[in-house]
Amino acid sequence: MSAPPSFEPNRGDVRALRRSHPLAYIIRELPDRLEALSRDLHCPSEGRVLDYGCADTPYRHFFPASVDYLAADLSGNPDATVVLNSDGTVPVADESVDVVLSTQVLEHAADPALYLSECQRVLHPGGRMLLSTHGFMVYHPDPVDLWRWTSAGLREVVERAGLTVVRFEGIMGLRASGLQLFQDGLLYQLPRRLRPAFAYVMQRAIAFVDRHEAPQSRDTNALVFALVAEKPGP
Repeated sequence: MSAPPSFEPNRGDVRALRRSHPLAYIIRELPDRLEALSRDLHCPSEGRVLDYGCADTPYRHFFPASVDYLAADLSGNPDATVVLNSDGTVPVADESVDVVLSTQVLEHAADPALYLSECQRVLHPGGRMLLSTHGFMVYHPDPVDLWRWTSAGLREVVERAGLTVVRFEGIMGLRASGLQLFQDGLLYQLPRRLRPAFAYVMQRAIAFVDRHEAPQSRDTNALVFALVAEKPGP
């Protein structure tokens, strides 16, 4: 079975997204939910933001143009302004940034504990991180795909790194995720000409079901989890 495509397109791709895309609902939902969470980051207008695993910086618009925006990624990314070290660490000084942004990166990190310790290291005391990563998501290499978390497990690894979770949300709850996995399991077994219609119907069903999911249930079991965490002050 083929793996689903990436679900972090740039803003233009979201606007032009076909409703028959096999990840149409989560692609549309994720940016909106992350933008809402970003309001809890309290980033100063002249602050410093580290986008740790920036891809094509799809969420730069969450922050004022006046911030010092460090777009960090592997060598070869033309959108990166900071190149990661060979072990995935970031060449940024201790306690030198106000906000760390990490969206759909942690599941690809060879050493999640090291990655999170770097997030904690570079933040000022009182600085905050916005992080999203996989819950139930099907295997999704970009270029590798290594980890999944339960809601409790994700809180545990973040807090073990020395950060305090101040807000936690599931994005796409249990029933909708079940439909997504059913779709993904069947989609690539169908003749190619039938796939768009099947995905369209499934994505409409996923959207309907998820809008009727209780928030408490979604925050426990979800396709994607997102959180805001803070580095404690002195």
